[in-house]
Amino acid sequence: MESRIQKTLVQWFPDAFADVKKTALKSDYDILNHFAKYTKSLIKHDSENKSEPFKIINLLYSKGTLFERNAIENAFFYVLAFDEYPQTLRQNLSLMPETLRAVYIKTILEN
Repeated sequence: MESRIQKTLVQWFPDAFADVKKTALKSDYDILNHFAKYTKSLIKHDSENKSEPFKIINLLYSKGTLFERNAIENAFFYVLAFDEYPQTLRQNLSLMPETLRAVYIKTILEN
């Protein structure tokens, strides 16, 4: 059975999951990890819709359960924060809705 995170991300970003078998991404953590890598590639290639993933993540985070919020912080934001540099931090924060910025900075500081 698909979770709310899986349904939402696959529905809004089918291209992100087109080349992946459903059996390969079993948990919300797997889905969010894969989606973070997709988001990083959008940012790297300066795609026009590079801020769109953050809008959907914000929606999921703001209305999510504790489990879903933890998954977003520990899988999605962790992958983004892993390669963060001072030079890119400002640009990446500007792509995020205001409410996610504090969560992202918290993830950076904790890891």
